[in-house]
Amino acid sequence: MSPLPTTLEQYSTLQRSLLALSSVEQAQAIRYLCLNDLYYLLRYALNRPDAEHQWILDRCREVQADPNDRLDLWSRGHYKSSIITLALTLQDILNDPEVTVGLFSHTRPIAKGFLRQLKRELETNACLRGLFPDIIWHDPARQAPKWSEDDGLVLRRRGNPKESTLEAHGLVDGQPTGKHYSIMVYDDVVTQSSVTSPEMMQKTTEMLELSYNLGTEHGRRRFVGTRYHAADSYQTILQRGTATQRVRLATDDGTLDGVPAIWTVEQLKEKRKDLGPYTFACQIMQDPLHDATQSFRREWLKHFENRSGEGMNKYLLCDAANSKRRSSDYTSIWVIGLAADRNYYALDIIRDRLNLTERAAAIMRLHRKWRPMEVRYESYGLMADIAHIKACQEAENYRFDITPVAGRAPKNDRVRRLLPLFEQGRFYLPITHNYGDYEHVVRDLVQDFIEQEYVSFPVGLHDDMMDALARIAEPELELIWPRDSSPTVKDRYKREVETSAWAA
Repeated sequence: MSPLPTTLEQYSTLQRSLLALSSVEQAQAIRYLCLNDLYYLLRYALNRPDAEHQWILDRCREVQADPNDRLDLWSRGHYKSSIITLALTLQDILNDPEVTVGLFSHTRPIAKGFLRQLKRELETNACLRGLFPDIIWHDPARQAPKWSEDDGLVLRRRGNPKESTLEAHGLVDGQPTGKHYSIMVYDDVVTQSSVTSPEMMQKTTEMLELSYNLGTEHGRRRFVGTRYHAADSYQTILQRGTATQRVRLATDDGTLDGVPAIWTVEQLKEKRKDLGPYTFACQIMQDPLHDATQSFRREWLKHFENRSGEGMNKYLLCDAANSKRRSSDYTSIWVIGLAADRNYYALDIIRDRLNLTERAAAIMRLHRKWRPMEVRYESYGLMADIAHIKACQEAENYRFDITPVAGRAPKNDRVRRLLPLFEQGRFYLPITHNYGDYEHVVRDLVQDFIEQEYVSFPVGLHDDMMDALARIAEPELELIWPRDSSPTVKDRYKREVETSAWAA
């Protein structure tokens, strides 16, 4: 056969040439094309005239050339599931009916939706049944050993593995045990419901990790999806190098003003209006930090080494959470030093799940260590904390005032008060700050702050440290800055003259 077509016009010519062949030659040619041309299989064998677009043809060529160990993050509605989960999976089975394919989504109903589409094609597509009678049953409901969404689909094959040819499973609602698939397709692992809380995101990632054991030794994996959150499971896949991302967006340059891939300019703008900026950034631009959602920039970060705090005026800031449950927020405490250079320095940091006694002990310990000028304590629903700390002060004969602060302004608005400090390069973080948390895990809280809260604001995995830190920028806080004790040029000159006169 000649090289595969690369344009829609060439496919029109190909279709005309096929009509000139005898029925036997035509069947042989079309079978070859189904086995070797992913676009032909999608557009013609699966009868998808909606896929007749050059951009979709180019994506088919790209996927066929490099199908595995990829995280395909494409704009919603741009045929990623049609090309990869439907057409490519079907092509793999037609080329090798002995493969076993596991379709995995966040929940099993989602995965069964993909299986249902494949099942319908194998039941009703007369073209495929005629071309591949050695693989596809004529009457699968009666002939196939298994043919259901629950048990999977078994096509004609020589072997008898315990896995069906095609099976659908959810990650978080009952993964199979004791099974191994030669091809694992992960489609819609991340959904809106999987990013409702840090715990849900962590659970999804943990279940995804467990599912990797269901592959064969030399199996193939494909990830297909859409971003919903900056800290979702897809981000973990990329950070670990589990798969290489392939991002294909609705415009050529990833901006609203770019040339649309398959939509019109009007359709793209309508999507932007209907979805809103954040959902549009996630679903269409595949970037939860895209557009106006990103506030803090990585290049604004500055670090320092000398953490003695000498010559600084210190402030202790606490945003308390009152539970050790994994679903609760963290207690976050900062000790911020104000230096004569008018910059802010993070001298100490705690982010942990602490009970009342542990919170009080932490405040007492940090106050003894740093002797701050003021302690500002988030009192929203936690007045008992301040009362308990006062009791500890009496018991230890060590007393200091505590300023209760409440969350009157929306949290994100409070955090944005920090923007000028970071943008102007006035806030300094230590290079590292290791801390052993309640799970006895040593964490670098500087990196946790940067990666989980700072760069991903306002959609970070957590926001406890940002919220506590924002108390240093409250309008009602009258900061007291230390005076610069270094002599000015005038002072030095005066001292030198006096010294010279005395010497004379």
